[in-house]
Amino acid sequence: MISATGLALETTADLRKNRAKKANPKRFVDIGLFRLVRCPNYFGEMVFWTGVFVSGLSVYASAAQWVCALLGYLGIIYVMFGGARRLEIRQDKNYGDNPEYQRYKSTTPIMIPLVPLYSVKEHKWLVA
Repeated sequence: MISATGLALETTADLRKNRAKKANPKRFVDIGLFRLVRCPNYFGEMVFWTGVFVSGLSVYASAAQWVCALLGYLGIIYVMFGGARRLEIRQDKNYGDNPEYQRYKSTTPIMIPLVPLYSVKEHKWLVA
């Protein structure tokens, strides 16, 4: 169920972004799931992989399996935050002078709903 929810979030976000960009290619997307977070497709991907990790909890039998599963899961999370960083840099370049975008960026978390992390641009360790 967790993975299915993540897949639904990711798909919905991608479809909404595609439609919004066709309607207005020069505007940033701030409708639908993009009102909750600026990268809902990446959030959906993280939820999907959380489901995959959780689904294996009952079968991780050795320390090596736990370590491999945890490293794989954390690796995916790292890649998603790195993607969000690259997207933020690109959006700042494209929309940085737009006051609506600045307001959106300062009030909408970048990745996880209700977690007040509004920027990852300065976190150079996220370069993937």
